[in-house]
Amino acid sequence: MKKLMDWSEKNNFYFLTIALVGYIFLAACLDEFWQGDGFRFLQIAMVLVLAAGVWQAKGKRLWYVTGIGFLLTTTVLAVFSYWFEAEGLVSLYLTIVFCYLVLTTWTALKQVLFTGDIDTNKIVGAICIFLLIGLGWAHLYTILNFWLNEAFNGVPKEHWSTQMTDFIYFSFVTLTTLGYGEITPNTPITRFFTFSEAVFGQFYMAILVASLVGARLSEREG
Repeated sequence: MKKLMDWSEKNNFYFLTIALVGYIFLAACLDEFWQGDGFRFLQIAMVLVLAAGVWQAKGKRLWYVTGIGFLLTTTVLAVFSYWFEAEGLVSLYLTIVFCYLVLTTWTALKQVLFTGDIDTNKIVGAICIFLLIGLGWAHLYTILNFWLNEAFNGVPKEHWSTQMTDFIYFSFVTLTTLGYGEITPNTPITRFFTFSEAVFGQFYMAILVASLVGARLSEREG
């Protein structure tokens, strides 16, 4: 058990990365095979992602305590929204998850960029940050579409969890500037956030990931 704890402290990004990939894959599977009540499992999966995020930050007391607060609040909101599908509860749930993703991305960036030598854990951390950015924007798009009428073209007017899977797809397509065109922003504010994500994604890939890989290769050669 002690060896596992020591390994997890040195490789803290592995758990969160696995949780994020599992969440994205589960969202796609639920949308494909089990619509309707499947969103309950999506909320459970997000709680597990939050728990993994808290675990990866357990060495940082302030963020650890803050993460516990996010985890408990999101769990309570998920339970309440199971019984009461109120717009206010759904909006609050999505907003809190979005704030968590933003803060987790920031703490991960500080650890990857400004602490210690480059190692495999930091390379995994860079991938983890990329997934966090895509999911964060997907939640932002869902919130905007929840409150703005016809904010996006190509998104069916269904349950927010079904729209979430569409926005996860749209977010990562935008982040990588693929731009297939099935979903398009329909208002000035959604267009602003869409091209902001595209610009951010290009700077992230070009600067952060390239510098990490280059530094890792330099260390091996040295």
